[in-house]
Amino acid sequence: MRHLKILLLPLFLGLSTPAFALLPNGATAPTKAERSLEKHADIQMRDQQGAAILNQMLSDEAYWSQADRWDYDAHKNLYDKIMLKPVSGGYVPMISGEGDTDLTQDVVADTVFTKMTKLPLYMSGAEAVKTLGSGYDTTIGAQYVDSYYVLDMTLFYVVYPQRMYRKTDGDRTLLWFEKLTPEFVDSATWDGYQTQISAVKDDVPNGWLFSGMVEVEQVYGMYIVGNGQEHESRVTFVSKLDFGDDAGMVAKMGSKMKPILKAGLQNGFSAAVNIAKAEQGRRR
Repeated sequence: MRHLKILLLPLFLGLSTPAFALLPNGATAPTKAERSLEKHADIQMRDQQGAAILNQMLSDEAYWSQADRWDYDAHKNLYDKIMLKPVSGGYVPMISGEGDTDLTQDVVADTVFTKMTKLPLYMSGAEAVKTLGSGYDTTIGAQYVDSYYVLDMTLFYVVYPQRMYRKTDGDRTLLWFEKLTPEFVDSATWDGYQTQISAVKDDVPNGWLFSGMVEVEQVYGMYIVGNGQEHESRVTFVSKLDFGDDAGMVAKMGSKMKPILKAGLQNGFSAAVNIAKAEQGRRR
């Protein structure tokens, strides 16, 4: 029997997340993490709903006013803030931090854009991340990387193809993503993607309870890589994932539970920081 994956430990084992202080909504002045989300940028995506929400985050100072907020000691954690914004059907999660080390913005942005295939080496819940292709999206006006994700949730696998975009916006780098669908590419390219995806699926081991794969109906989000205050860079990450009507009860329930969302944010953020540290060390 394989170990329960860390993404679902809070749900199935009742474990707590690291110590935090829950602040009353609107009780503090905007932090650097929140201010990094308040600089306007015109985010374009084919997912119009996702684009509208991401742009609202970047332009509406009141967007996070009703969010649950947790502050962390940046000297003891790689992140210093988590927020969960209630929305219809769940939450929009946000995590921000400086990684407790000096990482250049180029290294951090490159890690997010092209090095997430290494995520399974650093995060037990990430079963596979496969790069499918890359190029320049003329509709969006940005570079892109297409990837396929397989996340092991113990009872089932969560899978989805994703397109991530990248652009420089003044003193920060924006990397945003949405679910990849056949309309993004020509039929020959999509067929090639499906061949690669089938190979990834064939390599995924059977689960110890169920071996089903649940594809998300909608996923979108954004990384903002900017200047840090105590360290060289700060990363702020926001995302939203929704399952369709054919998904099981556990999948839907898990995507709406605060402990699971927080645990996923914490473990994913920590894994990305460790990938960036290794990448910066390799470049020296």
